[in-house]
Amino acid sequence: MLATAMAAVVLPDEGLERESDDCTPAHRGNSLILHIAHDGALGYRARMFDERKEVGNATHHPHIDDAIRWYGRHAPVTGVQAFRIWYGGWCAGTYSLAQLEQTADDIAERLLVLAVVAR
Repeated sequence: MLATAMAAVVLPDEGLERESDDCTPAHRGNSLILHIAHDGALGYRARMFDERKEVGNATHHPHIDDAIRWYGRHAPVTGVQAFRIWYGGWCAGTYSLAQLEQTADDIAERLLVLAVVAR
């Protein structure tokens, strides 16, 4: 599990580029960035970005997997087919809306492992 999770890590400052790296802008297609951050007693705050520009309003969720699943079900921006998921400075990859809804627990676990182990 850890080796699989580590393969999705992107370190933009180190200039790493891999053909299989689906966290880079070149692989974005009709996707947005979904940035999830711990927000104290409120749980987790999720915000969407089109590269550097925030899109829409932030949402709050009790758990990371709840945020991921919500965006998979609701797709709040017309035409978006996928999200690149970021948490704690790490990207878990790009996922279709169906994958977000169906594998939210696995994506959340990958993000938490990356945030803890890779520090």
